[in-house]
Amino acid sequence: MNGARATGTRAFGFAFAAVVAATGGVACGSGAPSFDPRDPARGPGGQAGGKVPVSAGDFEGDGTANPAAAPVPPPAGGGLPSCDVACESYCAVLGLKNPVDAGACRVLWGVGLDTRPMNADEACVRLHIDLAGRRPTGAEAAEICGGRTPGEIARDLMERPAFAQINQRRWADLLRYNNEAVSVERIYDADRLIGKLYRGEVAYDEAAAVMSAHPVITRRHANPGDRAEAVFSLFVGRPPSENERSDLARLYTLWGNGYYDHPQLGSRLPDAVIQYRCLGPDGAPDPATRGECTSVLWGYNELILEPDIRARGEGQQAEMWSGLLRSTEWERLMVPGRILAREPAFWEHAADDVLRQYLGYDLGASAPAVRQQLAEFVIRHGGDIRAAHYAVVTSQIYLQSSGGDAPAELRFTVGPLKQIDAEGWIDGVKVATGLSLAECDHRLPEPDQLLESGSLAALALVEASRWQVDSRGRVVGDYRDLARTLGGCPENQVGGRFKTVSVLNTAVQEGVVLAACNPTLDPEARGAAAVERLLPPGVAADRALDADLAESIVAHQTRTFTAREATPAERAAARVDADACVPKPCTAEAFARPACYALLSSSELLFY
Repeated sequence: MNGARATGTRAFGFAFAAVVAATGGVACGSGAPSFDPRDPARGPGGQAGGKVPVSAGDFEGDGTANPAAAPVPPPAGGGLPSCDVACESYCAVLGLKNPVDAGACRVLWGVGLDTRPMNADEACVRLHIDLAGRRPTGAEAAEICGGRTPGEIARDLMERPAFAQINQRRWADLLRYNNEAVSVERIYDADRLIGKLYRGEVAYDEAAAVMSAHPVITRRHANPGDRAEAVFSLFVGRPPSENERSDLARLYTLWGNGYYDHPQLGSRLPDAVIQYRCLGPDGAPDPATRGECTSVLWGYNELILEPDIRARGEGQQAEMWSGLLRSTEWERLMVPGRILAREPAFWEHAADDVLRQYLGYDLGASAPAVRQQLAEFVIRHGGDIRAAHYAVVTSQIYLQSSGGDAPAELRFTVGPLKQIDAEGWIDGVKVATGLSLAECDHRLPEPDQLLESGSLAALALVEASRWQVDSRGRVVGDYRDLARTLGGCPENQVGGRFKTVSVLNTAVQEGVVLAACNPTLDPEARGAAAVERLLPPGVAADRALDADLAESIVAHQTRTFTAREATPAERAAARVDADACVPKPCTAEAFARPACYALLSSSELLFY
C-alpha cells in the first residue's frame, strides 16, 4: 500500500462517518435506500438475476486435442475453401464438442488445412492477458498454468474477480460511461449488472432487457430515435433500417432527459425522466395518440404509463424522475430489449462480439457456422454468456501460434496477434517491477467533477472507488494521465478508447520503463524497481559480473517479466553482453537494470 492510498483510506474513514452522521440515513428519494458512498448503485440492475446461477458453468469442449486435417490437398488460389460432402462427413466423424472448432471444421480441417498449436507458455500468457487483463509474472504462470489444460486454466481465471472487471471495463467503453452526462448512481448500477452477467448470475437476454431501459442509455441520447438506434446497434450489431428505427422509437417516447438534486453529494446530477405521453385530458390512454407509444413491427407492444402522486405537472406536461420508478414499471419499460432478444440476430451478434474480443477479427463472416453454433451453445447453457467466452478461449482457432503468415481470407489458420490494452500494459509493468502508480476507475471517468461540490459524501464516494485521493483531497492522476496518453482510461465525452503505435506512444512507454528499471543507475531516481526484483534469488547487487551471471540474470528476468523461458539465442547474447558491459568491473545491478529496460520496452510486451 503506497502513501497516497494509506492517506486516502484514513480520510475515507472520517469522511464516511461524517456522511452517516450528517444524513442520519436519509434517503435520496421517498422509500429509497439510504445513500452509501461505498455502494451508490441505484437502478433497475439491482433487481436483475436471482440467487440461482444461470447455469452450472460446466461448459464442454475443452480444446485439449488438435484435430488432424483431412488427407486431401489444401485449397489453392484465393477465396474461402468450399466444404463438399466428403468434407462434411470428415467433420462429422471428428465429433468436435467445442462449438467454435465444430463450426470452423468446414473451412479448416475438413478441406485439408491445419492449425498451428502453441506451446504451453504462450497459451498461458494469452489466456492470462485475455481473462485477467495483464501479462502474468513467471511465478503466477507457474501457479495458475503449471500442468493444467487450457480448459482448466480458463475455468480458474474466469472465476476470479478480474474476469468480470475487465468485461465491465469493456462495457463501460461500449456504453461510454461519463458522470457528467449520466448520474453516477446509474453508472454504478449498470456496472453492477454487467458484473452479475460475467459471474453467471444473470442471463444475457435478461441483462439486455434491463440495459434497453437503463438510464445509462436513455439519458445518454437526445431523442427516441437515437435511443432506439443505440440499443438496436448494441444488441443486433447493425444500424436499424428506417422502419425498424421509427417503430422501436415509439417505445422510447416516454423517456426524457433531466436532472435531480442529490442531497448528499451536494450537486445536480443528470438523469433520465419519464414523460407521460399518449394520454388524454382524463389521464387515461388516448385512443387518438396511443399509437405513438405502440410498436407493431415485432408484434403489438404498447408502452404507456399513467401518472400518480410521484409525478410533477399534469397531463402531457407531467413527468417523473426515473429514480422513483417501481420494479413493475421498470419491467414494462424493458420491452425493447425483450423484443430484440427474440431475434436470432441478437444471439448471433453476441457470439460475433465474443469472437472479435478474443480473436481480433470477424471469424463469423468467414465461417457463419461458427457464429451459429456458438450462439446455440450459449442458449443451451441458459443464456450464460460465459459459455461463449469459454468456448472461444479453449478452441483450436484460439490456441494456435501467431507465428507465420496466412492469406487474409485464411487468417483463422494462425493464432490471433493483438495489441494489449493500455491498462493491461501498465498493470503488467506495475506488477513486475513494483512501479508506484495509482489506479483508474471506469465507473468515474471524471472524479474531479464530483469533488468540486466540496461535499463529504462526494469525497467518500471517490475514496471508496479505485481512484486514490491525496491528503489535500485531490485525485492522484499519474496512472490516468499515462493511460489516456496511450488510449486507455477514456473520459468518454467525445472520443473513447483507442489503440495506436506511434512515436509519441513509444516515447511515453519507454519513459515509464526508464523510470521502472533505472538503467543509468541514477542515485536520485524515485520509484525505480528494487534491485532484488531484477536479480535471481540470493544474488547481491554488487556481485562481480561474469558470463554465467549475465545469462542467469537474463533468464530470471525473461521468466519473471514474460512468463516464458529465455531462448538459447537470448542466453548466448547475454554472455556476449557481459563482456561489453562498462565501466568494468561491472556489477550484477549494472547489468540487470539495462537488461530490464531492454526487455520491458520490447514489442513482446505490447503484442501477444
